[in-house]
Amino acid sequence: MVKKQKKSVLNRAIDFFFKSDYHTYLVGGYVRDNAMGIEPVDLDIVLEGDAIKAARQLNRNLKGDLQIYQVFGTATITVNNERIDLATARGEQYPNSARLPHVFPATIIHDLNRRDFTINAMAMSVSHHTFGEIFDPFNGLEDIRKGLIKVLHRNSFVDDPSRLLRAFRYKNRFDFKFEEKTRQFINEAVQIKLIDRLTGKRILNEINLIFDENDPGKIVRELSMYKFYPLSTKSIRIIERLSRDGRYYFVANIDYSKLPLSRSEKAIVQHFHKLDVIMKKLSKTQTKSSIFHILNDLEEPVRKAIVILQPKFELKFKIYRRLQKIKPFINGQDLKKIGLNEGPQFKKILSRIFDQQLDGKIKTRKQALDQIRLKA
Repeated sequence: MVKKQKKSVLNRAIDFFFKSDYHTYLVGGYVRDNAMGIEPVDLDIVLEGDAIKAARQLNRNLKGDLQIYQVFGTATITVNNERIDLATARGEQYPNSARLPHVFPATIIHDLNRRDFTINAMAMSVSHHTFGEIFDPFNGLEDIRKGLIKVLHRNSFVDDPSRLLRAFRYKNRFDFKFEEKTRQFINEAVQIKLIDRLTGKRILNEINLIFDENDPGKIVRELSMYKFYPLSTKSIRIIERLSRDGRYYFVANIDYSKLPLSRSEKAIVQHFHKLDVIMKKLSKTQTKSSIFHILNDLEEPVRKAIVILQPKFELKFKIYRRLQKIKPFINGQDLKKIGLNEGPQFKKILSRIFDQQLDGKIKTRKQALDQIRLKA
């Protein structure tokens, strides 16, 4: 069903541009995946002209959700959860390494010149005068046939170091190899620590994309082998076992000080950093209340990882899930009615009574209240 919707949206877009006067092209991932016999996911369209104006005109036909990005000269149309990205063909000039480039309107050939790898530097015309024509100035089709990841020029990684992480993603997604000079440029990038020039935001974005791949563990192993993010063999094996759930464990094992993590993400990463200690503690604990507190203090990604890494804890997790459903017999209002003055001791008393309830030592509300009166 989704496949039919995607084709319908794409065909309607192609029909619109075929009938228009725009010089329009499907680019990048669409052309690459189509050439490889893979169902294209990305619908990226580039025009030699005003992409925003064209997007508004197209959306009158598609009746989707239109988002305009005036400063970049781009637009996005979403129809039935399918997305079409439109951009004006542009050239780029990089003032400094790792900085966003200056862009200017240009031809499709100029636009392909700014791409990351040859397999992504292809375009297919959907204009009526050149419909179906493939523009492949860097022999991307030949590199697909050879199974190569190849940059367009020697300064590609210097201009945009995020391409380094992208290179490993594509290499592993398609089971390709690095072209020899590209491999050399990658090794040079390691020596001068090009990755460190990226902002934390861009690094985090690339890490998330890596862990969206089918086999992120394999990518992490290669990144470690190339010395981008050197990890212990044990850490790599853990990430391979966790697969997509291993992103926080990966972040916990690199320098994450500049990554823009949210407060909750930082808490998850910090718990992953102490994962060995947590699992040892969980292994030794026997009481239900202790099991509850250890696991309840963790975030769901950490709990999920523990079960994956140590199936022997499955029983303790079943206990924890049952304990989660238990409601305390008493609360602060009950303590006030007994005559206790509100203060820091309230939390201690409630916690102590609830632990006894979890451990089965207190079975009724009356027993809980009697226990408090006895200690009061």
